[in-house]
Amino acid sequence: MVTLSVIVAMCDVRDYCRTALKSLVLNAREDFEFIVVDDGSTDGTSEILREMVPRIPGAVLISNQQNLGISATRNIGLAAARGRFFTFLDGDDWYAPGYLAQLVGWMSQSGVDFLRTGHVRVYGRKRRIVMAPLAPRALPLNPADWIGPVDASTFMDYPQSWAGVYDRRRLLDVDALYFDESLRTAEDRPWFYKLHLRTGSFGVVDLHGVFYRRDVSTSLTKAPDERQLDFLPAFRLIFEELARHPRGYELSFKAMRTLCALIVIHMDRAESYEEATRELLRERSALILWDLPQEVVEGTLAGMDSGRVNKLRALMARHQGAAAR
Repeated sequence: MVTLSVIVAMCDVRDYCRTALKSLVLNAREDFEFIVVDDGSTDGTSEILREMVPRIPGAVLISNQQNLGISATRNIGLAAARGRFFTFLDGDDWYAPGYLAQLVGWMSQSGVDFLRTGHVRVYGRKRRIVMAPLAPRALPLNPADWIGPVDASTFMDYPQSWAGVYDRRRLLDVDALYFDESLRTAEDRPWFYKLHLRTGSFGVVDLHGVFYRRDVSTSLTKAPDERQLDFLPAFRLIFEELARHPRGYELSFKAMRTLCALIVIHMDRAESYEEATRELLRERSALILWDLPQEVVEGTLAGMDSGRVNKLRALMARHQGAAAR
């Protein structure tokens, strides 16, 4: 019986994938499987994977003939997974030795539908421990109760799917297992809303065995093109999910606050985007603010600082003026 499936997405990570793969060896156990999915790499990553993966106990290699994106790549791994539990690793990150055994131990003991952890953020040679958001540790919690509050950092602001472990059968039962393949970035955000709105329990433990690189030049977070804007359709999916939930109206204020904050963040760094992407950012951001329930939009703006509110209202006025012409 396979206890844990680890889905490892790899794409053009030639300089980092050896570290990730070696960390799998240091976590191997006879009831663990490692599903390595190469998403059409073109930089030499594929050759390294073909060499190393067969040497890792419990590892299999799946190769996408073309680049399909992170959502489809994870879904391919999930479809192949046989474990009772599953987790993720990105190809430029790595695990501390023995971390996965600790993770499975906590998950087996807790009996929850999913478990969240902290991680170690890596900047070159620097390391910083990042704690999971404030919540009671090692206790079963109601996931919907921990979407808010609006004005605090919560699990909705911690959308790292690799910082946790999940019960595969339970997520499959509530149709929350797979990622939306239309999203090239921000795919974790609607996925976590589904988990928090559809499952019955989760837990938090202070494990910090995932090492997450923040200084990778090939990361999609640094792409200057339209992929940066997928947070906008991601939030449309979130609001659709909230609309189907009995507490959806109450919880939508947290989602709106996060959306507004992200729009401002992207506007502030828009000069690093391609010109066409900057214009799309303005148009699509204004459109989603007008399309969503105005009572929630106005209630959210009333609780934000004037600097961000002015930027958001300027976007909305620009769209309203264009629509009137």
